[in-house]
This record gives sequence, C-alpha cells and structure tokens, in this order.
Amino acid sequence: MYNSAKQLQRVLTAREIRKTFLDHFTGSHGHKFVRSSPVVPFCDPTVAFVNAGMNQFKSVFLGTAAAPHKRVVNSQKCVRVGGKHNDLSVVGTDGYHHTFFEMLGNWSFGDYFKREACSMALELLRGPYNIDPGRLYVTYFAGDKLLGIPADLECFEIWRSLGFPASRILPFGCADNFWEMGATGPCGPCTEIHIDHRPDLGSVEERAKLVNAGRSDLTELWNLVFIQYNRHADGSISQLPAHHVDTGMGFERLTAVLQNKTSNYDTDLFTPIFDGIQQVAKSPVYSGSFSDGQNAALLDTSYRILADHARMVTACLADGMLPDQNQKLRRVLRKALNISEHVFAHEKLLTQLVPIVVETLGEAYPEMSLKQQAVIDLINHEQEVYKNLRESSSKAFAEVLTEFPNLDDIDLMECPGFVPAYREFQVQRCKFNNNTIPGDFLYKLTDTYGLTEESFLKLAELENMNCDLERYRAEVSLAKIKGKGSQRESEGGSLSDLASEQRIAEAQAQLTKRLAATDNSHKYAYSFDKQSDSYQIPPLKTKVLGLLLNDAEVSRTQGSRIQQPSTDLISIITAGSNFYYESGGQQSDGGKIFVGNHHQLDVIGVKHLNDCVVHVCKLSTPSDAFELAIGDEVELQVDAQQRQLNTCHHTATHLLNAAIRSLFKKVTYQVSSSVTSDQCKLELGLLGKRIQKSDVQLIEDLINRVICSATPVQVELLSAAEVLQQNDITMVPGEVYPEQGLRLVNVESPELQLSSKELCCGTHATNTSELSCFCIVNLKQTNRARFAFTAVAGQAAENVLKTAALLRHRVDLLEKQFQTDKLTNATEAELQTIRHNMLHTDIKLPYAFKVDTLERITEMLKRIKDSSRTTLKEFVDVEMRNLLQEKPLDTHPFILHYITSSALVEEIPLQRATKLCQDRPVLVISMCDSVVKARCCVPADCITQQFNASAWLQSFADTFGGQIAAPKGQNPLAVCNMKGRRVSNLFEEQLEQAMSKAHAYAKLYL
Repeated sequence: MYNSAKQLQRVLTAREIRKTFLDHFTGSHGHKFVRSSPVVPFCDPTVAFVNAGMNQFKSVFLGTAAAPHKRVVNSQKCVRVGGKHNDLSVVGTDGYHHTFFEMLGNWSFGDYFKREACSMALELLRGPYNIDPGRLYVTYFAGDKLLGIPADLECFEIWRSLGFPASRILPFGCADNFWEMGATGPCGPCTEIHIDHRPDLGSVEERAKLVNAGRSDLTELWNLVFIQYNRHADGSISQLPAHHVDTGMGFERLTAVLQNKTSNYDTDLFTPIFDGIQQVAKSPVYSGSFSDGQNAALLDTSYRILADHARMVTACLADGMLPDQNQKLRRVLRKALNISEHVFAHEKLLTQLVPIVVETLGEAYPEMSLKQQAVIDLINHEQEVYKNLRESSSKAFAEVLTEFPNLDDIDLMECPGFVPAYREFQVQRCKFNNNTIPGDFLYKLTDTYGLTEESFLKLAELENMNCDLERYRAEVSLAKIKGKGSQRESEGGSLSDLASEQRIAEAQAQLTKRLAATDNSHKYAYSFDKQSDSYQIPPLKTKVLGLLLNDAEVSRTQGSRIQQPSTDLISIITAGSNFYYESGGQQSDGGKIFVGNHHQLDVIGVKHLNDCVVHVCKLSTPSDAFELAIGDEVELQVDAQQRQLNTCHHTATHLLNAAIRSLFKKVTYQVSSSVTSDQCKLELGLLGKRIQKSDVQLIEDLINRVICSATPVQVELLSAAEVLQQNDITMVPGEVYPEQGLRLVNVESPELQLSSKELCCGTHATNTSELSCFCIVNLKQTNRARFAFTAVAGQAAENVLKTAALLRHRVDLLEKQFQTDKLTNATEAELQTIRHNMLHTDIKLPYAFKVDTLERITEMLKRIKDSSRTTLKEFVDVEMRNLLQEKPLDTHPFILHYITSSALVEEIPLQRATKLCQDRPVLVISMCDSVVKARCCVPADCITQQFNASAWLQSFADTFGGQIAAPKGQNPLAVCNMKGRRVSNLFEEQLEQAMSKAHAYAKLYL
C-alpha cells in the first residue's frame, strides 16, 4: 500500500487519533464536546440502532429541539445490522465492513457554514494528521435540473481558494452529493474528501475518474453536509431560515489510513482482540488473508467476524439493549457464540473478549467500563438460553429448522403451537398486502396456536414484516365481548356495543384533530396535607372546546337529548385539564365535571388524542334541566382518594425497582409495570438470582425503612440531550422518549444505600413518608430470569396488613385447638376453607405471610388425617365431583386440573380421579411430599394421530422433564401416566407453565 500520510516520527495509536480529532475542534475552534448517545435510539422509533453520527441531533435539524450548543464535536457509537445500511452479511469478507463502528463528527447549528467547515477539515488533515494534500480529491454537488437546485459553485470556489487545483475538485449528482434526512425535511448538498491510496498507479486525471467508483484504493474519507434546504411533501424545496453543518468521518477507515494499513482489521482497534482470540483458543495466528479463488480464508474470516461482533455486542449490552427485545442483536450474539464454539472450539471465548474490547474502547466510552460485568452476565445468560433451546427443541421444531434455518434466531420453541403456526404463516404470507401481517391472521395465531403479541412481533421482525396491531387488538376486543355476552344478550347486541365504541372512538379522533391542544400540566398541581393525611387537588375551572354525544359532534347538549343516561356517553374536550390520562403504566383518574347549572357528570374514562384530553362522562342523575355548550365554563374535580392510591403505588413501583437493584446487584431490567388504585405490578428481568421468600422480606424491609426515613421525592424537568449526558438513570429498554419535558423522578437515600432515578410521566408522592407502609402480595417467576411482583402501599397496604392480622389470629386459635386435642370436623372444614380461599380467591395477603400460613395449615391438615373420621381420599372425590359440576361437557370439552387436596395425602391413586370423568379427555395432576405426578385418559372417540393421551401428557411433562408411559398392557393413546418427579421450590411457576402448554395443546389439536 502507498503511504497516504507523510512520513511521521511515529505512527499514532487509535486512541491518539480520536483524541486529536476532538482536541482540534474543542481546543482550536470553540466546539463543545458532547458524549456519544447510546446505540439504542432514545427518541426515534424509526430506526433499530443509532446508525449515524447525526441521529442524536435529528430533532435539532427538524426544529423540534434546541441545539445543545452552536458548535459541537463528538465520536458517536454506531451500529448497522439491517435495513438500507445492512453490513451484517459482508462483515469479515472484506477489510472495511463492520456492524459496530465509530463516526467522528463536527456540527454547526446556525453558526459557521461552508468556508469554515472546509477550512477546519483541511487544517486537521494537513496539520495534526500530516496527510499530504496531493493525495486528496474533493467532490461537490453538480446541481439538479429536476429539483431546480443549481450546482454548488460556492463550494467549488472555497476548495479552489484553499489550494486545490480544479482537476482535484469533481462534480457529482444527487446520488453522491446531496444529503436528505427522509422523504421530507432538512436536506442539502455535501462535499466529500476522498483519499488516493495508490497515486503511483496513474496521473491525477486518470485517478480522478475513479472517485466514487467503488474502488478500495481510492476511498471516501470525510463527508461534509451543508443543510440549507427543506424538502416539502409535494417534492418542492425551499431555503431553511438557519443553515447547519453536519460532518462525518469513519474512525476505523481514518485509523487504517494514518497507520498505513490496507484493512481496518489490521489496526490496533482489532489486533488486541485477535491476540486475545489466539491466546485463549490456542488457534493459529491471524494472518490477514481474504477469500479468493484458491483460498477460502475461513479461519481469518472467522477472526474478523468474531472481533467485530464482540465490539458490537459489548457496545449494545453496555447501552442497555437486550437480546430479548432486539432480534438483530440476538442474531449477532448467537453468531458470535457459534463461531466461538465451532471454529475456535471454546464456548466461553466471547465473554473473555469483553475485557479486551473494553480496554480498547472504554476510555472513549466510560459506560463500557462501568457495565463490563453486566455485559459478561448477559452474554452468559443468553448462552445458557441458547444452549437449553437447542437441547430441548422438539423433533417437529428440528424439522422446521432444517427447512428455515433463520428460525434459530428467535426464542419461540417453548410455544407449543409455534411449528404449525409458522407452517400456516408460510402458506398464507403470499396473500398479505404491504408486507404486513393482517390483524385477523394475528388473532388466529393467538386463538388457534396460542402465540402471544410478543411472539408474533418477534416473528415479524425476523421476517422483516410489519404487524397490523390495531386490527388485531380490535379482534381481541370483539372476542372478549362475544365471550362476556350473557345468555340474555344476543350476540348481535354485543357486536353492536363494540361497533358503537368504535364509532365513538373514531368521532373523538376526528374532533380532536381540529381542536387546540389541552393544557394538561395541571395534573401535577397537587400537595399532601399532613393533618388530613391526604392529597389536596385543587379543582380546575376551564372552557369546553368540543363536545360529542355518543358519536355525534354537537355544539350544545341538553338532558332531554340524553335518552339512556345509563349508557349514553358525553365526550368533553376542555382547554385545560387536571385529570391524569393513562400513560407510563398508570391508570387514568376518575372524578366529576360540574356544569354551571348545578349538574355533575361522572368521568368514567380519560383519553389523550391529538394533544387533547378527552373526558368521557355519564350524567350522574337523569335531568331535563341539564345543559352544556361549547364555550361554557366547567369545573373539573379529580377523585382525590383514587389519585392518592395511584400516586403511592407509582412511587412504590420505583422504590421496588431500586430496592431489587440495590440489594442483589445483578443485571436487572424492567419488562413492564402497571399502577392502579388497587395495587402496583412490576415485572423485571433479573439475571443470576432466584427470588426466595427471604428475599421478599429483605425487599419489604428496605422499602419500609426508606418510607420511615421520610425522604423527599424530587422531580426535575430535563431534555433528552441532558438525560443522555448522565449514567445512572434507570430507563425501560426499548422505550421511545420525547425530546423535551422529560420528568426525572429521584429518590436518594444514601444512608440506606438506595438510589432511584427514573424517567416517568406519572404522578408521585412528594415524600416517601406519604406511602405509610409497603408490602408484596404476590411473586411469580414468569420466565427463565423474569419475576413479576405485585405490591400494595399506603391505605391499600394497611388494609392488607389488617386482613393478615385477623387471619393470623384465627389460625393461631385453630392451631391451639389442634395442640389441645379439641379438634372437630368443623375445625378441619374451616382449615380446608381458609386454605382454599388463600389459593383460589383474590384475597390480598403479604406474600411471605401467605407462604408461611399455607405451610402451617397444610401441616395441621396432614396430621389431622390420622385421627379424622373422614379419609382425605374422599376430599379428592369431593374436589373432582365439584369440578365436574362447575365445568359441564358442553362448555368444557376437556378437563385439565391440579388436585389441590393431593398435597395433604401421602399417596393418591390418580385413576380414582380419572374414573370420575369418562365422558371427555382428562389430565389430572397431583403433588405430595414434593413429588409431582400426572395421569391422562382420552376416550376412544377423541383419539387422533395428533391428539391422544400420550401426546397430550407429553406437552405437560416437558416442563418437569417427566417420563411418560402407559400402564402395563394398556393402550398409550388412551391412558398414560407421568412418573413421579421431585419438584423444586418453583413448583407453582412450573405447574402454571406446564398447564398452560397442555391447555394450548388441547385447544389446538382436540
């Protein structure tokens, strides 16, 4: 390769090259350094990854956000894996494609323009980087007659004045030298600086012809974009009021140039990773060869792919991106794991490369150093998931995987209906329009095959398709209405209700498009009154902007027009509102609207449409005197009691999230949350930790101590740019946040080592003491490393604790009777009733108390059996007979049941239970002395190749790893048993998962 730089005293390291770029603009030209945004797009739902330096400034160009400074410089982490910029398939086959790369850039927001940008660029290349200008060519925009844009001769003259001969200043059209953000919006001409790696191969005139010809010996180095136009929807172009500069230079390519390397992979950005691979895997040394006719270069290609993917995976995981929520990231990660295992014969190789990647990049991106252990933990977790997946893949899945190998990238094998669902998808996809899976087909995936919304979103991403979720959700709503319709209501009535709801929703959407936005800032205007121990929410007087009576837009409505006060709905849009609409997982407020002539409306729903707040109301009491018109003043009164419970529960959710992170110090990420006046729910991913009863008590104790410490809850308003400069804010992976007005809710309790900093639009307590107390009422493991917590705070928690105290007192009395031999059949029955209610009703109790009390009751019932006149086996009979009465054959074509009373019996013959149910397929499960068993019987007229006792029971047994077999001499298609399996303390979660699979299987194949 020709030396593109002048002879230097020594070759700069990659670190020095990056620092020199940043210092040039900050030290010599008054730029402000802005750190790289995460590779997870923060405010932009249109891209899966940040794939260019300008992504974090997109809103500045669009005019929706203020520039952080007039002059900015940074080094931006970028990822390109799919879509237009899909570098994944060619990574490793050449010397310059990468999935992860860095983009060096400088920006001017309405400050300097073309001359200064070109001058600064040339000054850096010629000066600190010592590149010979005789190796450079520059391009400019040649103009476009169709667009009516003249050639950028100003740019031509600037380069001439900077010493470039005309033979090195080349014109190109729109494809190469006109930049556009999208179909509409900011755009402008650009100038590119190209570098000739082999000037010895021809004259300037000859080499000039090879610029933009896709040659590896003459490549683009730096692109300077001049954003001066705005493209409109009709295709026309106008001048922008302020002109901006956006430049980008690929760091890996620049490093190769300055280190005199022909391949980016030969620079010190990659060589330490290659050395690490070689030392750990004891493989042959990387030789830098590429595939040609004679040599496939498989080992060196694998070196390059693994090094590239290790950088990309580390960057993404350190920025909070999760493989579970980004299938492209999972695909890259699994490819790296496969190469580690199959090419380098070292399955832990990838995790051992992470510290080397952090060593090369951590100084520029401190978050990588900070999150190094979390990255390693996430890779280990994903590796375990992938290994289990491959080991447990069913024969049917193995077959479909052979046919469609890309299915290996998605985690859907656990869904029993996935294989037939995917086969049907392949048959039907040719009928789908606009590359979109239609809503009715999505509903079929759910209803027939048991796929969840999460499942088919993964499928759609894998197939590069969209999902019509709006139609899907309408289909789900329709099914619910059909299901809920009582026998007195005809199906037509239910459908008509749904149609009416849809008409009203459409009318609300149309009306709000034409109205001014509602000022909803009043929802945060509330205070806590210590004397009354309650929140004070001042009523708000405001004007009516729009009215609907059911789905009809009206300017005035009267009581006489409301024919059915119980069902007629009035939608009121006001200029201001203090009502909270459902967002951030928190339910809407309830309350009342007072109309001038002393009438009140009950607010039964609050919506946010087109920046308007819509209050959906019913007339409290029928009255012909009621009157309301557009322009009238009304008074909005929020239900303070409901808001107080919502507010306490939302702050409690934040404290729960922070407590789990603080106590266990494991990789933790939020999956979902919901906040209502009844309770709060938080589902978290938690790697490397199983939550036990003792952990629940630790969490409760920490949160209650934070409540007692009376710590202030602070709210700060930030912009997205300010948020991205901080490291310790907890965000929801995959969430898209607005550019401005972000609310940072902060609870700091250093003495208790708890810190909660979350972006949240919800209403929150002003001080932790307002929560009074907190307790967890349920805990479920929902996935390999996911836990769902249900908790209560404030008055709701006090009620739960009172219920627990009463129940504890009653169980203490029964235990005393038990110990003094004053037992009766009535005592036994009461214990059974308490146990049943604790297991099968919605009664809320502290989780740890519930577990302990159930153990106490179960132990008493077990010991009663010896002295009781009633044998406990009769409990099984009674339970089955009651069940069959509750579930008649015409509505329940099969029975799938866990015999709860089996926990009280040492041995239960399950045929006793199946004999009671001979009119349909039955699968019953028992668990006693920590051993789970199951039995399945299918009548002859229900047996098919796909549905029979053996196949159905297998779908259940897989979760427990149970072995199934028919009783000796019996037909396995008709009768099958699962041998006893010892179970762990996660029995309830495993049982729920196994029964869910068996239910889906029966629904699919019976």
